[in-house]
Amino acid sequence: MSIEISPLSDTLGLKITNINIKESLSSETIQKIHKAWLEGGVICIPQQDLDETDQVKFGQLFGELATTQGEYQISKSHPSIMYITNEKENGEYIGALPDGEMYFHSDMCYVEKPSMATILYGMYIPSAGGNTLFANMYAAYEDLEPALKSRLIGLKALNSYEPGTSAPMKSTRMTSQPSSNARSFLQPIVCTHPMTQRKALYVNRLMTEYVDGLSRSDSDDLLQFLFDHQEQKKYIYEHQWNVGDLVMWDNRCVLHARSDFDASELRKLRRVTVKGDRIT
Repeated sequence: MSIEISPLSDTLGLKITNINIKESLSSETIQKIHKAWLEGGVICIPQQDLDETDQVKFGQLFGELATTQGEYQISKSHPSIMYITNEKENGEYIGALPDGEMYFHSDMCYVEKPSMATILYGMYIPSAGGNTLFANMYAAYEDLEPALKSRLIGLKALNSYEPGTSAPMKSTRMTSQPSSNARSFLQPIVCTHPMTQRKALYVNRLMTEYVDGLSRSDSDDLLQFLFDHQEQKKYIYEHQWNVGDLVMWDNRCVLHARSDFDASELRKLRRVTVKGDRIT
């Protein structure tokens, strides 16, 4: 029986049904999933019943998985597994990003070779909120005025993250160089997707600090415009989670964010990421 593919929204994303990820997938089915991911930027495969091994095996179909670092590596069997959850054991959170709203960002954009793909599996979902919002950076770039597109050619911006910080949002960007503890990397403001050859905006409100080579004032003005532009509703699909949803997105052309939710309700998602190459 062939898989079925339908739009998640008019903006981006495809839903794949009539498939059981636990089963051995044919090469034809894997190719269809990969094509849908490239075309949609986001894919959702609902109603799955997956353990850690199932999710790891699925992620490995798309490349080498990244290893979870530090205290977030709690899986005894799979070092690539991370839990995004507010669950506690002995009074301590067992996973990352336990609660609260989170600004738009791209995973691992602050390293030389960011994650190519992120794969999240819904385990426990609050009754309201905790949605994941996805923004189409192909469309955001394509809608820019030609003069601005020309201005952005060759510009790079610093993306930064400081390990150990728990705040999921930043109200302001850094006013000086990142601290010595921060992980930072200069990335092109506009990237070319290595497989589709389409151009996309590659800045984000959460982690992009400043544009290299511009004055602070000019950098702030340019980034604020780009942030406001890329977060317009016309570019966004908001995913309301259900238990059993397996969602995979392309970090090279899609930003994601999280809506707030009642922290007294359990939210638990399991994550793996696929390693990528340098952004160009």
